[in-house]
Amino acid sequence: MIEIRDLDVSYGKKQILFDVSLQIKTGERIVFAGPNGAGKSTLMKTIAGLIPANSGTILLEGENITKQPPHWRVRNGMAYLMQTGNIVPSLTVRENLLLGGFTNPGRDHEATMAEVLLVFPFLKEKLSRRAGLLSGGERQALAISMILMKKPKLLLLDEPSAGLSPKAAEQILACVSTAKEEMGIDTVCMVEHRLKESLPWASKLVVLVGGRIAHIGDNPQRLLDTPHGLEQYYF
Repeated sequence: MIEIRDLDVSYGKKQILFDVSLQIKTGERIVFAGPNGAGKSTLMKTIAGLIPANSGTILLEGENITKQPPHWRVRNGMAYLMQTGNIVPSLTVRENLLLGGFTNPGRDHEATMAEVLLVFPFLKEKLSRRAGLLSGGERQALAISMILMKKPKLLLLDEPSAGLSPKAAEQILACVSTAKEEMGIDTVCMVEHRLKESLPWASKLVVLVGGRIAHIGDNPQRLLDTPHGLEQYYF
């Protein structure tokens, strides 16, 4: 689905990613992990087109999309969840959902909304509530629901459980798994710090350290179960 080759990315004069190469295959559930400042969110934003690459190549289904803008990537099946500012607090839950599907001309938004609410059923009774009055977990559920309204093929989630209670985080991660199976999402990539909760779900773990890929593994649970398996990348 996505192939990244020799990617270098900077913020201003500070280089964040160094020579990153990675294949993201259709059907994978990928968790990006690593210490703070490792470049995880930068990599996600670069894939989404929000940050330009200094050099390197990003291919989508074999097509070079390195210089394509974010809206082009959205139209071609990508959806990206930002860490903050991802809902409109002054609008109702229903209005936020319709806003999420606004870029899909010709689609039956009511039918799509019904499909999304099967993934997040606890939002159904709150459709008329102002989004700013929701709990933290409900806000994050709404934010994810808004990007699901785009019916993406590739879902990019930047710390979807950040700031949530363990129970709310567990619920969000379970709903993401349901969304992948029920809504035709091919691939999910997620930056997560709650590795004990997310790694049993993942099919691949990618660890970044200092802007470089330090580990790629197709058995994430094994690394979690190995004494000091993950700690070596954090300390």
